Amino acid sequence: MKVKISNGITRWCGIILGLLLMACGSDDLPKPSITFAHDGLDGRVITRLYADKQTLLAATDRGVYRKVSAQRTWEAVGLVDREVLDLAIIAPNHYLAMTERQHNDLVEHRLFETLNGGSTWQEIAHNFGGDEGTEAFYGMHYDDDNNALYATGIEALGVSYDEGRSWQLLSGMWHGFGQRKTIVKRNPVTNEIWFGGQNAFEQLVLNVYSLDTKELRAYRDLLPNPSVIYGIQFDRARPDWVMVSGEGGVLSSSDRGANWTTLIGDVDYRFYFDVAIDPLAPATLYTAGWDKNWDTPQPLIFEVSDDGGQRWKKYRHTDPTLFGGVRSMIAVVEDGKTRVYLGLYRGGIMKVTIH
Repeated sequence: MKVKISNGITRWCGIILGLLLMACGSDDLPKPSITFAHDGLDGRVITRLYADKQTLLAATDRGVYRKVSAQRTWEAVGLVDREVLDLAIIAPNHYLAMTERQHNDLVEHRLFETLNGGSTWQEIAHNFGGDEGTEAFYGMHYDDDNNALYATGIEALGVSYDEGRSWQLLSGMWHGFGQRKTIVKRNPVTNEIWFGGQNAFEQLVLNVYSLDTKELRAYRDLLPNPSVIYGIQFDRARPDWVMVSGEGGVLSSSDRGANWTTLIGDVDYRFYFDVAIDPLAPATLYTAGWDKNWDTPQPLIFEVSDDGGQRWKKYRHTDPTLFGGVRSMIAVVEDGKTRVYLGLYRGGIMKVTIH
């Protein structure tokens, strides 16, 4: 059926919004049966997607949205006058949000906290930046094992043990020069903090800080520059395995970074913001890219590998008017099936069901 949405653009939706028109890779690979369904928030930039038990959360260019598994629609839960750069889930319904807002000629960064799932938010004063004054941080990760919050700025990796109020510098320097480091995660098995982005010369930056030895190791030139790291994934069953993604492709290492395998490359600087691991079949990976295009539609191309990233199938959504560049994704289990939620740039959220 046809559904008229709020911005006047008519989209085809229903059980199947777009069938799989294009398959690339080895033709002898079995094709998973998937369906696309637009899931709302059309026109929004979805910067990050998260799961808080049975609740999905979306950080967007206009606040935070929430969807409980029993609900059919996303609801706004605050900060709608701000872009949300990242969320940290401290406990159920307890979140921190780092936000950005243009105020006159200045860009304003503020940290907010909610204890009730977004019904109310309070600004949090913090000292990320040290004695010279506060600075913004762009990536956050909460570590349940150590009750620690990690965050990354321009050149700083910091840790807070009081939920974002006071900070200690773990690596780098406060008030550094360069580009944002937007992704930070702790490998729960090796006790290492992986974080990345790019430097002042638009070169890829991927760093690893050991909480045990206090040592830092760095990886450069993993992808053709200019490049940037946006996504990092671990697997508890394989403590030495890591997968990273960014501008130019997707990489994995099975020996904690000593050697790297290119899973997706030679893509003319296409951006891969993340890769999702199927929670029911860990050898199956999902990803989708974004061409650096802010103003016009681009195709949504969903990519699937069922052999750990060695071979990929590509599926193109049928709607030529869709803003189909993918900026975030998350794979969850709903009704016994894997569903991958894709956060699009100005296209809202697309739900992909794997049958």
